[in-house]
Amino acid sequence: MKKATLVILVSVCTLAISSPPALSASKQATIKKCKDADGRWHYGDSAAAACAESKVTVINQQGIKKAVIDAPLTDAELKERESKKAEIEAQEERAKGRAKHDEILRTTYSHEADITYIRDRKVAQLESSIKASNDTLNPLRATLKRLEAQADAEKKAGGVSEPTTKALEQTGSQIAKHEAAIVQRRQEQAAIKAQAEKDVARFRELRGKAVAEKTSTKR
Repeated sequence: MKKATLVILVSVCTLAISSPPALSASKQATIKKCKDADGRWHYGDSAAAACAESKVTVINQQGIKKAVIDAPLTDAELKERESKKAEIEAQEERAKGRAKHDEILRTTYSHEADITYIRDRKVAQLESSIKASNDTLNPLRATLKRLEAQADAEKKAGGVSEPTTKALEQTGSQIAKHEAAIVQRRQEQAAIKAQAEKDVARFRELRGKAVAEKTSTKR
């Protein structure tokens, strides 16, 4: 939306009839003038309403600019400001999170090997869970194969029975559940390894800074 420009002319003249000769500056008459978004000019009291969304320039009788009042923000500008505010707050939160994680690295680990040890232990625990799922899957798959053969035989004989159909559905559901668990555990292992790699790099960086600061203090 186009914005109009509002000019307020501050008169230094006094009112000859109703005002005393020594009229204070705060009570001097003002003239309002502005052009609206359609290019029409407005004067006097009508300008105030017509130029409510304008930038206001205050000048004295000699045409010297005394002040500028910014126009109200548009809806788009308000949304942009809120977006920037949200991004700044998000950046601050991320910075706090990094600082907290750095403190954990400094206080929890005395050597980077400690990080890899914890990584390997977590990965091994997940591997045990994966093995358990695979151990369960093997007989389930064998059962499913047997049920499928039974269903084929029943189908040839006239139709698959309800117990066989139900057993097929339950066995297939159990297999899908364990397979999904294995996929999730693999993803968790990958995330642990990736985080450990970042932690080792950051740990080295923090240790390097600490050594540099200690050396600088000694000097």
